[in-house]
Amino acid sequence: MNEKTIEEWISFFEVEVPNHVTESRWKHIQRVAKLAESLAIAHKYPEPKKAYLVGLCHDTTKQKKAEVHESLFSEFGLEMEGIPFQAYHAYSAPLFLQKEYGLVDPEIRSAIQNHTLGSPKPSLLDQIVYAADFLGSDYCQKQIELENWIQNTKENLSFGIFMKAFQTISFLMEKKEVIHPHTFFTYNHALQSLKETK
Repeated sequence: MNEKTIEEWISFFEVEVPNHVTESRWKHIQRVAKLAESLAIAHKYPEPKKAYLVGLCHDTTKQKKAEVHESLFSEFGLEMEGIPFQAYHAYSAPLFLQKEYGLVDPEIRSAIQNHTLGSPKPSLLDQIVYAADFLGSDYCQKQIELENWIQNTKENLSFGIFMKAFQTISFLMEKKEVIHPHTFFTYNHALQSLKETK
C-alpha cells in the first residue's frame, strides 16, 4: 500500500476521483464503494476499508478516451487482444493509479481488473467488488427487488455474482456482441455454487 494508510488513500481519492468522471458516474462509484464495504463485513473480508477503496477507484478511467487506455497498455506491456473495449477501463485503471499516484497493491489491482469480466480464479475481494459493481449500477437502482438482492448477496455472495454475470450475458446476447470466456465461467461457477447451497 506504499507509505499512505488505506484511510489516507480513501480521503485522497474521495477528492481526486470526481475530477476524472461525470457526476452520475461519481454517484455510481460512491454506491459501489459503500456496498463493497458492507459486503466485505458480511463475508468477513479482513479489510472492509480496502474494499471501500477499491470501489472508490474501480471506474477511475471509465470515461477516458481509447488512446488513454491504449497508451497505458503499451507503457506497461499489457496485451489486450480479446478484451472488449467495454472492459478496457478495468485493466487501465490500476495502471493509471500506479502511474499517476503511486498506488501499487496486487490485491487492489486484481479486484479492479476483474470487476467487469469476472475471473476464473477470483479472490474474495474480486468477488465482493464484482457483486458490488452490479448492485450499485443504474440498472439495479431502478429495480424494486434491489433491497432483497443486496440482502441475498450479504447472505450468499454467489447470488450477486450470478445476477451480474446473468445480466451481462443477457445484455450482450441481445446486442449480438461477443461474450468473454471469463464472464461465462463466472456465470457457471456462481450458478453451481448457488445450487450447492440450496
